[in-house]
Amino acid sequence: MIAVNLITGFLGVGKTTLIRHLLKQHPKDETWAVLVNEFGEVGIDAALLDEDGVAIEEVAGGCLCCVSAPAFAVGLNKLIRQYRPQRILIEPSGLGHPAQILSTLRTPLYSSIIDIQATLCVVDARHLSSQRHREHQTFVDQIHLADIVIANKADQYSAHDEDALLDYMAGLTPAKQHIALATQGQIELSLLSQGAEERQAQFPEAHAFLLSQATQQEAPITSDWTAFEGFTDNYYRLGFRINSLHVFDEQKLRAFLDTLSIERIKGVLKTQNGSIRINTTATEKAIELIDEAEVSGLQLIDNQSLDRASIEDALKACLISA
Repeated sequence: MIAVNLITGFLGVGKTTLIRHLLKQHPKDETWAVLVNEFGEVGIDAALLDEDGVAIEEVAGGCLCCVSAPAFAVGLNKLIRQYRPQRILIEPSGLGHPAQILSTLRTPLYSSIIDIQATLCVVDARHLSSQRHREHQTFVDQIHLADIVIANKADQYSAHDEDALLDYMAGLTPAKQHIALATQGQIELSLLSQGAEERQAQFPEAHAFLLSQATQQEAPITSDWTAFEGFTDNYYRLGFRINSLHVFDEQKLRAFLDTLSIERIKGVLKTQNGSIRINTTATEKAIELIDEAEVSGLQLIDNQSLDRASIEDALKACLISA
């Protein structure tokens, strides 16, 4: 049987960082795999998760729970057939509702193949002071359907944040019994092996109901630079898929990224010094230089409209060559 864990959490809570930490701990005599979903159309997460000895399958464009549901089954089946892993970690988009994924995993098709273990929901306790988060039905159900809640970025919490976290979890029905505080996604590997319970979503149709606007794919600006725009679940997204022949000036690129005040930014962009890996939120900048990556692209997500023209012009102004 293949152990399977679902790792959920809202935008910017640190799911990818937590998964990278888990992958670094995985037993070397085991094959692990990750099925990851990027909310936008530009696939970035596989590059962010890149880890030797781990099979990574990415589904970009929409959420595994709805728009990309058929791709979820295809990606999962591919990982099972091709790699026969001992464990699969599934990371839906930060705006992904987990109910349909769990329902699919519990179908007879997989009953003799996979062992559904703990569902982890990664949260930032500071979001509980935000009405926009507390009233977002997907945010609520990610927590409701979790076996274990991981309160990440705990080193940045105030005493009030911790009290609010415990009060909120105690007020749920049923109350959350297993809450773990974490910093930089560092949790014990043993949490994955805990058992899973069948839990009921409060808003099982929430995400599907909100998918009223279809993704808009813009025509290529050039043959090697494509822009994507969309609006789903009250969030705007803007993505650029960029041929790796385009090289950015690292200093200019970093300066440009510093000017952006956007809820979620992910990307891998080629510079003259290697590739820049970007994984930031509105309050935390995580930009690092890595070895040159095969992919090149940028994905922006925000609850405010994104000005494609100005962002694109500023990004192109950082180019050295193409």
